[in-house]
Formats: sequence, structure tokens, C-alpha cells
Amino acid sequence: MKKTLLVLFTILSIGLNAQWKGTTSNDDQRTMMIQRHMDLYPKNDQSQLKNIFNEAATINVNGTNVTPEELADFERMHHKIFKDIKFQIGANVTSKYENGHIWTHVWAWWSAEGKKSKESATVPIHLAFKWDGMKSGEAYFFFDPTYINNEIALNQ
Repeated sequence: MKKTLLVLFTILSIGLNAQWKGTTSNDDQRTMMIQRHMDLYPKNDQSQLKNIFNEAATINVNGTNVTPEELADFERMHHKIFKDIKFQIGANVTSKYENGHIWTHVWAWWSAEGKKSKESATVPIHLAFKWDGMKSGEAYFFFDPTYINNEIALNQ
């Protein structure tokens, strides 16, 4: 019985892993679209978001779904309560998988100084954009929101 389960598990694992093989690039058009936004964000410029997301896109920010316009509002709010916003990218890559999925992933560090608290922080983040053609219809943003939430509380 153990051998049968082991063989079944091995076959299933190989099958699941095979569908996620593909090619990765750091200089394709999708990666450059995301890079352009990351360059503009510290300047409080959200103009690139309309080029990245389709109108029906869902962006999951730490478990809360927002629209592209709500994301733009969130980013503008950052500039009202923080100064010296920086976005240091560790990696920005797009992977095209054999199963047809295309994802761009960004691993970076967001840093700023709170205008009220005068405290500075650097927050590691992970962003993931799933593409449908040349627009993203689904994205996930992961980061520890404690520093941002604390500064928001001071501004209410």
C-alpha cells in the first residue's frame, strides 16, 4: 500500500510540476510596463496603471480586493502621509509557463518617512501580476502593512 501511494504521489508531483515549466525574462514588454510604474510611483504618478490593468482587474492587497482606481487612490494617499518614498527593486521578472499562464513577479523594498511620526521604515514586498494578453486582470500585493497602518492612524 505504501509503495502504491508513493508511486501515485510521485506521478502526481511530476505532472503538477511539469505544467509550471517555462521561460523567464527580465526585459520583455510586460516586465518593462511594471518597471515603468515602479519608476513613476515614487513621483506620485499613477498614469502607467491604465496600461497595466484591464478595466475589470482585481488587485488583492493583503487579502482585500481593490480596483485599479482604488489602487491609484491608495498610492496617492501614500504621498499625502509619507515623504522620501523609494522603491528598490530586487527582482522584476515575467515567466511564460507551458500551461499558458503568464506572470510578472516583483520582489522589492518600499521605504519612506512618515510625515507625522517622523519614523522611517523599509518594508519588503512581493507583487504578482497575472496577464491576459498585454493587460493584467489579476494581481496580488503582499507586504506587512503595520508601518503604513500606524501612519494612517496618526493622520485620522
